[in-house]
Amino acid sequence: MKTLFRGIIFALVSAMLCTSVLSSCTENEEYDLLFDLPGQIVTEFDATIVVPFSSRNIASVTVSSIPDGWTVEKVDLVARTITIKAPKAFADDENNIEENGLLNLRGYTPAGTSILASSYLSLLNQHVDLSDKYSNSYVISQKNTRYTIDLTHKGESSETIKPYGAYVAWQTSEDLLNYSSYDDATGKFTFFIGNEEIKDDNDNVIDTRVPDGNALIIAYDDDANTLWSWHVWVTGSDVEASAIKTSVGTFMDRNLGAYHNSNGSMKADDIYRSYGMYYQWGRKEPFVRPVDYKFSGDNDQALSNYLGSTVKIHYVNNEDNEEVGTETYAMENPMSYVLGSKDNAYDWIYSSHNDNLWTSGAKSVNDPCPRGWRVPDGDVFEAFDIDEAEDLDALANVRNMYGWHIVDKATGVKMFMPGAGRRSFETGVLTNINNYGYDNVPMPWTGYYWTAGVGNDDKAKARSMFFDLNTTRAVNNRYEAGKEMYRANAMQIRCVRDE
Repeated sequence: MKTLFRGIIFALVSAMLCTSVLSSCTENEEYDLLFDLPGQIVTEFDATIVVPFSSRNIASVTVSSIPDGWTVEKVDLVARTITIKAPKAFADDENNIEENGLLNLRGYTPAGTSILASSYLSLLNQHVDLSDKYSNSYVISQKNTRYTIDLTHKGESSETIKPYGAYVAWQTSEDLLNYSSYDDATGKFTFFIGNEEIKDDNDNVIDTRVPDGNALIIAYDDDANTLWSWHVWVTGSDVEASAIKTSVGTFMDRNLGAYHNSNGSMKADDIYRSYGMYYQWGRKEPFVRPVDYKFSGDNDQALSNYLGSTVKIHYVNNEDNEEVGTETYAMENPMSYVLGSKDNAYDWIYSSHNDNLWTSGAKSVNDPCPRGWRVPDGDVFEAFDIDEAEDLDALANVRNMYGWHIVDKATGVKMFMPGAGRRSFETGVLTNINNYGYDNVPMPWTGYYWTAGVGNDDKAKARSMFFDLNTTRAVNNRYEAGKEMYRANAMQIRCVRDE
C-alpha cells in the first residue's frame, strides 16, 4: 500500500453545527476537529490506511458517511486516527464502488455541540500524469480519471517557483475538478475528473462522457501572494486528432477553451459550446464566456470556487489601485480584468507597451495555448478569406450559424470561426457591435481573434483577425486579416501547432 500527496493545500470544508436535539451551543465554547491531510490516495486493492485527525475539546466522534465500498475498521479518539480498508476492486456492473468520495467525521463536545470534518478517499484507477508536460494550459479529455500537473514552472520556461499551496480559484461548474490536492514537496497538483450522464429522449441514461468546462488553478507563497496560475480546459474530444492542416500551419479545430466546433450548426447548444475563453493581448489568464450563446444582458457565465461559492471577474483600473496596470499586478491577480488607459492608448499596461508578451515564430512564457500549440503569427490570417458561397448566400441561410467558414486561399481547406465577439477595452463587458436593427440584437455575428503580432500602423495596438456578418446587407460583410485592436480588449484565440 502506498499513500500519495501528503502536502496540504487547504482543509476541505469543516463546518461547525449546533445540534438542537442534544443541547444549544455553549457561549464562548472552543473546539476543533480537522483532518490532518486533505485526502488519502490508495494504489492497492483492499489496502488498510490510517487517517489522522486533530481535535480539541471533542468528547466523542462518529463516522457520518464514507464512500461505498470502503470500510471503517476502527475509530481511535485517543490516538486521533481512523483505520480504513479500501475496496477490493474497481467499480463495475457488479460492484457498487465509489472510487472517489468524501469521508465525513462528526465530533461532539461535552456540551453536545457537533462539528463536521471532511477528507477525500481515492482508489487510484485511471491516472494521467502531465507533470513533465508543464504549460500554462492543460487539455483534459478523459472521464473518471485523476490528473497530475506541475506547478513549479512558469509556462513552458525553465523559470521555476516553489509554491506553498494551491487551490481551484474558479471553475465553470461546481463539481468539474474534484478531490484536488497539492504536494508542496514535489510541486504537483492533482484533481479528479468525473463524468456526466448522456440521456435519450425518454430521459434514460445511455452513456457517460467527460464533463465540459474550464477552471483556473492558483499557486501562492507562504504570505498568500499569487505566484502563477494555470488554465485547465476540459473538452470531450481530442484536439490533436481533429486539428486542421492549412498552408500556413496546423490549427486547432476549436477556439482555446471551447468544447467543440459548431461547424456552422444552427443549434443553440452547439453554438454556445464553440465559444472559447477571452484573453487580453499578452496575458495568459482566461476570462469566461457569456451566460448563453445570445450574449443575454452581456452577462458572464457563472463561476464557482472550490467551496462551491460563486465568484466573479473583477474589473479594475488605476483609479482604484495605483498598482494596477503592471505585468506583476496582472500575474498576481488572474481574476482581474485590467481596463484600458487612455493615457497609454488603451493598453492594460499603463506605463509602457511590451511587444514580447506574445511572440510570432516562437512560444513566449505568457502564451496561453497548451503545450505543443501557440498563439498564431501576426500575418497568418492573410492566407484566408471568408467562404465565398456563404458570403453570397441569402442572409436567412447563414445568420443563424453565428460565424463564418474561412477558406485557405492556397488549398481550399475550411475552418469555421464562431462569432464570439470580444470584451470591451473600456468596460470589460462582453460585446458584439453588430447592431443593425434586427429584432433579436445584439447577436454574436462578429468575430475577433488575436494573433501574436503587434501593430504596424499603431504600435500601441496588436493585430487580430476580424469579421462581421452584416445582418441587413450581405454586400457589407467584412473580413480583415490584420485588424489592429487595443490591447485591453479580450478576444478569442485559435491556437496553431508549435512547429
